[in-house]
Amino acid sequence: MMTLDAIELIRSMVNRTRLWRGRAITTLREKGCTDLGYRPASGMASIGWILAHQAAVYDYSLNVLIRGESPKSPEIFRKHTPGTDGAWTGLSLQDTEDYYSSGEEDLLAYVEDATDEELTSIPEHQENMPAAFRGMRVIDLIANTFVHLGHHNGHLNAIAEDWAKNTKK
Repeated sequence: MMTLDAIELIRSMVNRTRLWRGRAITTLREKGCTDLGYRPASGMASIGWILAHQAAVYDYSLNVLIRGESPKSPEIFRKHTPGTDGAWTGLSLQDTEDYYSSGEEDLLAYVEDATDEELTSIPEHQENMPAAFRGMRVIDLIANTFVHLGHHNGHLNAIAEDWAKNTKK
């Protein structure tokens, strides 16, 4: 089992990421932007795509990269991966939030049951991984998850600013 300090660190990263994500969503709502299909003129992905993509990051990190399995929700996952066009797919905010929460819960459950050896191991299914992830230990894959989620929290904030700038009267 992991030491309590490591578990608490990962719980804290989960909680802080959710808090920053929630703040970004609140800011969007306060600015009047509730259209999940809204895309800035810059071509940045839509709000709905980014929110579902964040959920897919959890799914991909745990199920594909760490476990070497298929995504938990393959249909949602496929529509929100890098390389897709970033358009809102019609997935409701509630379904998106449910997918995000289940991925978050699954990652926490995995971490709480993982041994130190498991977390410092390099997944054996390297040949099936994109080159950018090969050679990473499980703990590094988890850290990468939170960097990726934070990156997209920044996108949500940029969309809020774009919305405010483009809807001023």
